[in-house]
Amino acid sequence: MAPTDLSRLQLPRACREALAKPRSERINGHTIPIATTWWNAEIAAAHLPGAPVASPDITQLSRGDLFKDAANLDADSDEELLRFLWRVLAWGSGMKLRLNRKRMRAVADNPSSAVQALRQALKAAREDPAQAYEALRPRDHNAIAYLGPAFSTKVLYFAGNGAVDHPCAILDSQVAATLRDACKWDSLGENEWPTSTYVRYCALLDRWAREESRWLGRYIGIDEIERWLFRP
Repeated sequence: MAPTDLSRLQLPRACREALAKPRSERINGHTIPIATTWWNAEIAAAHLPGAPVASPDITQLSRGDLFKDAANLDADSDEELLRFLWRVLAWGSGMKLRLNRKRMRAVADNPSSAVQALRQALKAAREDPAQAYEALRPRDHNAIAYLGPAFSTKVLYFAGNGAVDHPCAILDSQVAATLRDACKWDSLGENEWPTSTYVRYCALLDRWAREESRWLGRYIGIDEIERWLFRP
């Protein structure tokens, strides 16, 4: 299938209407229940650093919580990098824990390689989506086993600590389904996207965000569009 001409795609009206709501409500306040006890126990059982993901009384995480993590992250600390990863995975997984034990095992099998990939990705994420994506998906393979595009792009996204001009956005199966069905990106595919597709995706959201910024008279972040694509 020939690549879809993204310059012809228009933002659905329903998304434009959603953008009228405050960013703090739709983005920072986007909260997901997490399996705190499971995460803390499994990380400890794997003898990995970064636990606990939260104290036992914390049963949910918001995007705002992860923005704060990224803002205070000491990227030179392997333990802090892995705790950041666990918390991003906990938020992204919610109560669906499939594959997370395998992701932990992949990190445990080669922690230095995993930390190096994370460090490179987080450093690049604020400026270069292609380089950042390649750090976690070199040559279209996972740098950390079982950490595919859906979760690696969450890491890239949260690395921006909530900056409205952060260039990396989450791309997962739900976002992709909306892009195909509601926005008519016919050639997108369902998963395992190459770097070139992720770059095109971020550029499309950036164009839409700039157009809506002019329309609404405030700066629209690409994550505000991703939020609607995730759950229109």
